[in-house]
Amino acid sequence: VALVWRRRRYHVLDAADGDWVPVTRAVAGTLENRATMFYPALPEQPGKKRALLRFGMRGSMPDVLVLLACGLAAALLGLAVPILTGKVLGVFVPQGDRVLVSQLCVVLIASAGLAAVLSAVQNLSLLRVEGRFEAVAQAAVWDRLLRLPTTFFASMSSGSLSSAALGISALREILGGVTAMFVPACLIFLVNLGLLFVYSVPLALLAALLAVVGGAFCAITGLRQMRWQRELVAEEHRLSGKMFQLLSGLPKLRVAAAEDRAFGFWAMGFARGRELSVRTRRLQNAVTVFNSGYLLACTLLLFAMVTGPASGQLDTGDFLSFNVAFALMLGSILQMTASITMVAAAVPLYEGVQPVLAELPEVLESKQPPGDLYGGIEVSRLSFRYQEDTPPVLDDVSLRARPGEFVAIVGPTGCGKSTLLRMLIGFEQPTSGSVLYDGQDLSSLDVAAVRRQFGVVLQNGQLFAGSVLHNICGLRNYTLDEAWEAAEMAGLDQDLGRMPMGMHTVLSDGAVTLSAGQRQRLMIARALIGRPRILFFDEATSALDNRTQEVVTQSTRRLNATRIIIAHRLSTVMQADRIVVLDAGRVVQSGPPDQLLADEDGLFYNLVQRQMA
Repeated sequence: VALVWRRRRYHVLDAADGDWVPVTRAVAGTLENRATMFYPALPEQPGKKRALLRFGMRGSMPDVLVLLACGLAAALLGLAVPILTGKVLGVFVPQGDRVLVSQLCVVLIASAGLAAVLSAVQNLSLLRVEGRFEAVAQAAVWDRLLRLPTTFFASMSSGSLSSAALGISALREILGGVTAMFVPACLIFLVNLGLLFVYSVPLALLAALLAVVGGAFCAITGLRQMRWQRELVAEEHRLSGKMFQLLSGLPKLRVAAAEDRAFGFWAMGFARGRELSVRTRRLQNAVTVFNSGYLLACTLLLFAMVTGPASGQLDTGDFLSFNVAFALMLGSILQMTASITMVAAAVPLYEGVQPVLAELPEVLESKQPPGDLYGGIEVSRLSFRYQEDTPPVLDDVSLRARPGEFVAIVGPTGCGKSTLLRMLIGFEQPTSGSVLYDGQDLSSLDVAAVRRQFGVVLQNGQLFAGSVLHNICGLRNYTLDEAWEAAEMAGLDQDLGRMPMGMHTVLSDGAVTLSAGQRQRLMIARALIGRPRILFFDEATSALDNRTQEVVTQSTRRLNATRIIIAHRLSTVMQADRIVVLDAGRVVQSGPPDQLLADEDGLFYNLVQRQMA
């Protein structure tokens, strides 16, 4: 069944008969406690700056209308305060009419109670809008972030990425506070301004001018604060990235006895952040002081006008009503402009999400599914450079691997081996040329579906905190027996058998409790558990002894998978069906190991001689 929100409540849609059943307490009791929830995704095209707000507010219009209606009703109800204040103090109290005064007090109490009910409904609607916005926008941003190409993450610091991923919650809190302040204040301002014009047009114009002056001061201050706030957020992103780097490299800092230099490196960014924070708070304090004194100054000015040039326009009761309405109006406009300072804090957070929204996802709907791959790989005249003004890292590279073939890629350091592997798995886009799987151009395929048929171990691969079982299986539904088989294929089963908890041994972040060879074998087991038809290893066996190396080689051979392996060890590359030698980004030799060894003038022969020496 499916639970669908329609007509302001959930309905159960039964796929068997197509009936819609409203969810009642009895119906809810028949449902399972677990379900799969579907979230809308952001459009593939880069969105404008306000696109995320429109996307997150979709479906919230009824609650927004309730919010505005309750705010307007509360503002109109609030008119009773200035009107009745003038009547009570200007007419009924001087006349000594206790009955009317008592009745008006009852009216004010009833108005206050009704205003409290309206405020509760208004806040409930606001909570619904906030909750819907965060649920929809946060899920959409996470979905987009996880589907972006790897090149995007190379250009973003860890602090900026964490802000983009988690900034929606902070943005929701700020915008919720702004809405709770701005909407009621705006409505109170409008209704009380209208009341001022009812009492006296000249004094109302003066009051409006004073309100504009106060609002302009707060707005200008808010814009200045936005500038400092933007710099503060950028500095916090940089500081967050520094902290992550320092904490990740703490053992290296200890070895180099560089703790003091690391603290100084952090302290400079922290001091700059505190300086910007102080500047921002000074502006906030200036607004607070201005608001507290400006209302008193305006009241004195109005009193001087009423007793001077504008004397005779208002009697005592009307002046009291006018003064109370003016105080409410001025307080509301100062509250509106104060919300600008809150927006100043939200703008940098929203700008931090913009790079995620502006980047195209790696997999588009126009991409074609690859189907089941058999393992044929072809690289055709492939060239790649990181920047237009830099030398090519790969220059007109061509190679072909038949299904089930073992191809080793060798060459001196910096010749482009790892870059070629990144091109094969779609981490980088070629400047020219193409990568084909079973004759299908990778650029036209759903690269995520292609990668799901790979087994990959990268040179800088990492393990995550959790059990050995979770590191091998990930989020895929493999059984414990399949995990043990993968560990056996990687030569890790005996090591796990000697651990007290075996496959359930818990690893810390980075798996520092394991040796380098054990970490490599664990990553190899993770790559082999799915029995892939294509394997990519980048120095994946460099820390293994010869016996374990042979176990891994025999296991991968039994898979009958196409293997593209980057390695320096002779024991690895000499078992390959074919060796491709790279130098300065170009293929300089290609052929069986024996054939390349026979060429004493070739680069492969020189590499072997250097290693044996």
